[in-house]
Formats: sequence, structure tokens, C-alpha cells
Amino acid sequence: MNSIYSRKPTVFYDQRGDGQSFDSMHLPQQQHQQHQHQQAAAAGGFSAYPLDKDGDSSQYLYNYRSTEDRRGRGRGQRRESAGGFFGRPGVLVVAMLTLVAAITKLHGIGRRNNVSWDEAHFGKFGAYYINGTFYHDVHPPLAKMLVGLSEVLAGHNGSFGFKGGETYPPHVNYRFMRMFNAAFGIALTPLAYITCRQLRMPRAAAATAALCVTLDNALCVMSRFILLDAPLLAFTALALTMAAIFHRQRRRAFDGVWWQALFATGLALGLVASTKWVGLFAVALVGAYTAADLGAMFCDTRMPARVYARHWGARVAALIAVPLCVYAACFAMHFAVLSRYDASASFMPAGFQARLRGNPLARQPYDVVSGARIRLHSSQPGAGYLHSHSHKYPTGSQRQQVTGYGFADGNNLWTVRRLAAAANAADVDPAVQHQPIDGAVADGDVVALHHNATDTLLHTDFRHAAPFTASNNEVSAVPVTSEQAKDAGALWKVEIVDAERRMADGRVHPLGSRIRLRSVSGGCVLRATGERLDQNWGWGQAEIACDSRAAAADARGAGYTWIVERNINSDLKPVDLGARMSSSFVSAFITLNRQMWLTNNALVPDHDKHNVLESAPASWPFLLYPMRMVGWDDRSIKYLEVGNPFLWWASAALCLLFPLQLVYWLACWRRRCLAWPSGTQFGDYIAGALLLWGGWALHYLPFFLMARVTYLHHYLPALYFGILFAVYQIHHAAMWYLSARGATLALWAVASVAAFGFWWFSPLTYGWDRPIGDLKGMQWLSSWAVYADEYAI
Repeated sequence: MNSIYSRKPTVFYDQRGDGQSFDSMHLPQQQHQQHQHQQAAAAGGFSAYPLDKDGDSSQYLYNYRSTEDRRGRGRGQRRESAGGFFGRPGVLVVAMLTLVAAITKLHGIGRRNNVSWDEAHFGKFGAYYINGTFYHDVHPPLAKMLVGLSEVLAGHNGSFGFKGGETYPPHVNYRFMRMFNAAFGIALTPLAYITCRQLRMPRAAAATAALCVTLDNALCVMSRFILLDAPLLAFTALALTMAAIFHRQRRRAFDGVWWQALFATGLALGLVASTKWVGLFAVALVGAYTAADLGAMFCDTRMPARVYARHWGARVAALIAVPLCVYAACFAMHFAVLSRYDASASFMPAGFQARLRGNPLARQPYDVVSGARIRLHSSQPGAGYLHSHSHKYPTGSQRQQVTGYGFADGNNLWTVRRLAAAANAADVDPAVQHQPIDGAVADGDVVALHHNATDTLLHTDFRHAAPFTASNNEVSAVPVTSEQAKDAGALWKVEIVDAERRMADGRVHPLGSRIRLRSVSGGCVLRATGERLDQNWGWGQAEIACDSRAAAADARGAGYTWIVERNINSDLKPVDLGARMSSSFVSAFITLNRQMWLTNNALVPDHDKHNVLESAPASWPFLLYPMRMVGWDDRSIKYLEVGNPFLWWASAALCLLFPLQLVYWLACWRRRCLAWPSGTQFGDYIAGALLLWGGWALHYLPFFLMARVTYLHHYLPALYFGILFAVYQIHHAAMWYLSARGATLALWAVASVAAFGFWWFSPLTYGWDRPIGDLKGMQWLSSWAVYADEYAI
């Protein structure tokens, strides 16, 4: 194959059974062949894929022949595949590779007996599943439920709090928990081998790729602690493996193995998306492959419309419905297990909160009467409670701020002063706000809200615009003795937007009534705008304003409505509100995912400070900033998330150069100076290359668009694709340009270099318990914080 680029390509042109290419149709001495091709094209249409001896390209792409023919051919192909991969030699290779992976991941896994790095978060979350306590986190629940399962199997009772740096007590079998997590890291190796075999790499090349995955220090060290990264990587690798198997089965459409591979791909996508949202990049990869797949079928004029529609239906069911069901099922289990109340559930729907065991909100006075102290929670996700504090606005009226605050404290309490019933609302005198009337607050009543902590009244003034939303009026808190407290800006009309079915009696009830507060002065509606106040003077809290543009029909959105979450009145007997409220899984599911999105977006870096843990995406492929995972004092066991430099740099170089390779080939094709031995060989190569390179690109490039804080371990899924792509490229280059012996030696060289890099940095992978200065030769780049952090204070 040394002369592979000496002939013109055939894969890009319509090929017939006589083996002639489209180029021959342009040569004067081959007029007869030109006529034959034109006749064949008129009969069958253009195909960009090689044809079989009957002139049919469907063998290469999709099989929609008779069931009998498909079954007969499928059995023969399965036997051929089994002999090459699923037979005894393949199983032996997988077993040996898995053994090597287990040794590298499990060796000395319990050396450090302290809660290390993010074990403080995810170990604690796992314990919550044991004691059933609700919690909130930015990630979906699957991997954390697996952590909880490992704690159950380890005999943990859920009492240990996983405080960072704390020594594990004897009753917490942290070694087993880490080994459970490491099993997902071990699974990367056989999955890598299977993937490469399905992409038609020979056994030696596939084993080399799997060994390189095993011998990356960063992938290894991140699998040795109680973290989410190992399950994420395993499910990502599983999705790639299933997609590669499905691609290999594409010629046997609607066969049993084809269906199994398709639905297994959908299951893997559901698992990876339920682990971390970056798993959606794997969904995007399979989605892009599927779009190209269906697009190619659409261009095949010989495919019947009913078969094409069946392909669409199969993919919608397997690749959309199945992942969504898996994702929703994980949250259903999450809700079912976490049945005890915690303050972190404050953003959840009121009905959901009321049904949590131990919830102090579940038993409250049923009616909100004049004189009650209440806590109002905005329906706008992330806005929190109606809040005020002594700080002033720097512009506008420069009065006391009114904001939305996400945590319950004393500055969220307001006393309700009922000033007029609905029938007399039009005649209320602002000066009588110190003379409230008795009775339960009902729809249409006029009230004043007194802020207990600062002795002020909730007030709006149309003469001043809100700090950020200039089209809205400013909302502030004015002293009860001020002149502003006596005008209509301090009066609010209560409007019930909707209520629980068993609480729909026209009165306001805690948790069960969604209300709107409309200013008597001008008719504007109190709202959470969704904006955040300046951190320097507004503490980053939510902006609260009064929207004068909101007509009654328009002010039903989440930002305009409020719920009385807390109703404090010692004169009334509390009742069980949970018995009167309904709880919907769909509502809880949507609310939690929306809050996860908001919390994730709030994780923004502080550019005024240096954080040794953070790093920019541009630095990841070049391994510029390895990350210290624990404290770095002389007596502690130190772990550094540093990858195998040879693997990182080689994969980065080949991934970055691949687009240039495609451009070069395109230029050669246009110049008609590129040739392949067969169209099938080119199709197999380019399909595998695009699948692996696309996985690297989709798992890496989107981080450049994110405003959130980023860390080196965010690159690990892309690294997995990058390592497989690097070995894939090296293997094919060796096959094209080297002899068989040279290609074998190339693979040995790759494995040897990877093994050397892993061995060299293994002290920081398995833990260094002496002064770091005793470990020589670890700082290969000046930016590496191995011996000293130049930004440390």
C-alpha cells in the first residue's frame, strides 16, 4: 500500500460491476464504457457507495431485502464476526487487558484514609440516599445513587458526614466504596478494545488503544476516589461502543442484533445523560451520526418510503424515547428515596415540599389573617424569597433595597396588614395603613406588608426606574413614619392567580395559593425580573421590580406570582397542609432540572482571583495546568491530576491536524490524484475517524462557549476519544506506509512510550507521602504546580 496515493479515488464516484470509475467516462478512448455507465445511471440512479455484483449499493449501507435473505446472510456474517472477535482469542485479550486495568486502578487504593477532594461532596450525597434526606446538586442523580449503593454495600449507615480532610472512621469502609467506583474506570479498557474492534481495527491495534487508555495517569487517578468522573467516563465509553456496534450492523437493518445494538445505544445515552449533563455531548455525537445516516438513506432513491419511515421510527423510539425514559426514571427513583425534608428543597413545588417527612412547612395555620408574619417565595426559579435589608440603592430613590434572596432568614419575614376587603378596595385611604382590619386575607383585599427586621413598608414609586430593568418601577422599603408610607405606593391588592383544588375557596392559604401583588398606585405588578443586582452593592441578589406594563391577563408568569411559604400565627391552630395538596412528578422533575440549570450557570469563575484548581479549556489538550487534588504539605499523601504527557500531546496533535488532513484530501480529490484500493476501505476508515474525532470535538469545543468555571477533569471524556483516535490514526498510517513488520513495531513503540509515561508519573498517581522535593523530574513544563504554586499566597 505504499503507493496508495498514486491512483485516482473510486469511492467518490458511481461504481459498476465492471470495476470502472466515473473518470473513465471522461476519456475519449472509452466512449463505449461511457455509454454503459450512462445507461446504468439512468436505470438505477447515482450512488456514492460501492455497488455489489448486481449493481446494488444497499449492501453497503442498508439492507431492506426480504427477511429470509437477510436472515440467511446474517447468520453467516455473525459466524464470521464471532471468529474474529467474540471467539476465544478475543475473550482472552479482553480478559488480560481488564486484568491490567484492575491492577492499575486498585493498587494502593486505600492508602489515603482521609476524605479527599470532591469525596466531601459526593460521599455526602451518597449518604443522603441512605438516610433519605433531600438535597440539591447541579448534576443529575444516577452516579450519586450509585455512590449511595456502594455505601450500602459497604455497610455504611449514612451517619458519616464526609467532611473534607476528615479521617474515615472504622465503620466506614471507604476502600470498598473507592473500589466500587474504580470498577467503572476499569470498564473503560474492555470497552475501548471492543469499540476499536467494531471499527475494524485488528486485534493488536485495538489492544494497543485499550492499553493506552489504561496507562493514562489522569484517567487512572480520577477512578480511584469516590467521584462522578469514572461512571461518566464508563457510560460515555459504553455509548460509543454501542454506537460502533450499531454502525457495524448497519447492513442488517431490522435484524435482531441490529435492534439490540440500537436500543443498547439509547440505553447508554440515557445513562450518561443521567450522570452529568456533559453526557449530552455523547447524545449530540450519536445524534449527528444518526442525522448523517438518515440523510444518506434519503439520498438513496432505491429505498422504499415505507422502509425509510421505519428507520425513522426505530431511531425515534430507541435514541429519543429510551434515553428520556431512563433520565426520567433516575429522577423518579431520586424522589422516591429522598423523602425527608431539608432546607435545600425550598425551590421545589409547594406540594412536593409538603409531602416530605419532617417538613416544618407541612403544618401551618390554614388561613393568612391580618397580623400574621409570612414569608413570600417567588415562583420565578432562582429568585428566592421577598427580602429586604438595611442597604440602600446607589441610584434612583436611594431608599432601602428590596431583593430576592435564596435562603430563609429573618429578613424575609413580612407582617400582613389587611386594610380593606375586596368590596371596599377602591375606597381605601392610604393613611389608614396603621389601622388594619381583622379577618383572613382573600382575593381582592388590600394589604400593606411590614418588614419586621427594619420597621419598613413595601413600597413602589413610578418616578424611579428599577436598577437593571429600566422599563419597570423601583421597589423599595420605606420607614413606617415616612411620608411615602402614607401614599398609595405602600398599598397592594392581593389577586389569587390559582390555587390547589382543595384550597380554592377564595382565601389565601400557605403553600396552596399562588398570588399576585398589584400596587394600588398605578396598577403595576410586583415581579422578580430574573436579573441580578450588582455584587458590590446588591450582593448578587435577585432584582425585584414593579411592572406597570403587565395587564391582568399578562401577569400570570412565574416572575409575577408568589406563594406564602411560611405563615406564622400563634393564635391559630396548625393543620396538615400536605393532606390538602397534590404533588406532580412532572412539575417536580421540571422544577429540579430548571434549578440545576440555574445553579450550574451561577458557577462562574472569579477573574480577580487565581484558583489553582481551575483551568481554561484552551490549556487542556496541552496539559498546561495539572491539578492538585489534595493538600501539599510534606507529611500528607499527595495526588496530582496529571495525565500521561505522551498520550495527551500526541492525541491533541492528531486531533488538531485531522481537519487539515481532510482539507488536503479534498484538494487531492479535486485534482484527481487520490486513490483508494476500494470504496469500502475508504468508507470504513472515514466512518471510524469521524466518529472518534467527532466525539473528541463535541466533548471539548463546547466548553469554549461556557461561562461557568472549568477544571482539567472536564477534558477527560474528550481525552478518551482523543486517545482512541490517535491510535486509530497511527495504525492506519502504519498500514498505509509501512510493511507489516513496521506496522507491528509502530504499535509496540506506542505501547512502550505510554507505559514509560505512566510509570514515570505513577508516584503522583498512587500518592507521594514524602516531601515533594524528594521526587525529581516531575515538572516537565514551567506552568506545572508540582513543586510550588507561583500564585499561592
